[in-house]
Amino acid sequence: MSISGWRRREDLEGGKQIRVWLSEDDETELYVENLTYRDEGYAVYAYDVDADEWNTIAETDSRADAVEKATEWAGS
Repeated sequence: MSISGWRRREDLEGGKQIRVWLSEDDETELYVENLTYRDEGYAVYAYDVDADEWNTIAETDSRADAVEKATEWAGS
């Protein structure tokens, strides 16, 4: 799935990431993570590389909903 202005990162770390995108300027990383291993659903996070800050965008019980929320956020 491509998002304008973002590229997919293929070297996923730790195995809990479903999708990771990097902004073309390398300033933001967008994560969709599977948290079901700790009896939670899925989460969408944005990481600001320069500020070293994580921001929660969404939490949901649906994997598809998490991916949709990530792509909506990235497209805005």
